[in-house]
Amino acid sequence: MANQKMKGRTVSLMIMVLIFQVLSAPLHGCFVATGQGQPPRKRSTVHPTVVNGFGSSVFRPISGNVYPLGYYSVTLEIGNPPKPFQLDIDTGSDLTWVQCDAPCTGCTLPGDRLYKPVKNNFLACKDPICAALHSPKAHQCKNPNEKCGFQVDYADHGSVLGVVVSDNFPLRLVNGSLSYPLLAFGCGYHLHNRGPHPPPTTAGVLGLGKSKASISSQLSGMGITQNVVGHCLGGQGGGFLFLGADFVPKSGMTWTPMFQNPFDKHYSSGPAELLFRGKPTGVKGLNVIFDTGATYTYLSSKVYQTVLNLVRYKQTSMHKTLRMRTHYWN
Repeated sequence: MANQKMKGRTVSLMIMVLIFQVLSAPLHGCFVATGQGQPPRKRSTVHPTVVNGFGSSVFRPISGNVYPLGYYSVTLEIGNPPKPFQLDIDTGSDLTWVQCDAPCTGCTLPGDRLYKPVKNNFLACKDPICAALHSPKAHQCKNPNEKCGFQVDYADHGSVLGVVVSDNFPLRLVNGSLSYPLLAFGCGYHLHNRGPHPPPTTAGVLGLGKSKASISSQLSGMGITQNVVGHCLGGQGGGFLFLGADFVPKSGMTWTPMFQNPFDKHYSSGPAELLFRGKPTGVKGLNVIFDTGATYTYLSSKVYQTVLNLVRYKQTSMHKTLRMRTHYWN
């Protein structure tokens, strides 16, 4: 996860993590979002089915789990000849980036697995994608033709610094055709991990946020796929990711409108109210976002304390009731 006003919508604490439309089942859960304009990996028990037949979607199997890995990843090929890169899936950030031999400081991969940029594939500062990447901040270039730089700071205190480049991404579509779109992504050459845990063994991050800089938005802008991002995750790990509308189920889905704010890059259903056992807690106006880059559901300290107090109160009441029943039966 990288660093409004409308009528509030009531949501239960039990479904706070499911901010988008969700299909629940004992073995898997699915997420789909429509845009505007990560030990041995377990194989997925979730199998995709083409239901809409547009034919212009990208499908990729997912590796990873919530525990012990703590992330889900997908492998994409970049360059010519194509080279595979395993990327951490993140709907909470926009820019896709890979560890890059420019040279690199703090990279975790061996040199032969790093992306090697060439002189003519750097993105210029004047490019619209560079402007979208820095939005809503003012985007100013001292020289319009200078390289487009980026820095992403994550919630776990890790960060990556680099320049934006463009290269071919060989993509097999569900209709059988092969596409080679020229997509912009980050060449990360300075990585910093301040967290207590070692970084993932992935090569970088697949940014699937809402801005025009994300891979999904770029593919949509080229007319290759519809601007839909979705994934289904297996209960024991694995799953699949799709870009495009071919795998969106026609039924069995609960749809939640996304809050539309051109200045907010995150997916959010808008201000929410916290319920406990179906009853109001007095906590309203929560801005909850959906972020595949975060392993768990997180609450602010004040909201967390409210939930903790309610759980403790409920436990105390249940223990009192149990003691009364035990005394009566004796």
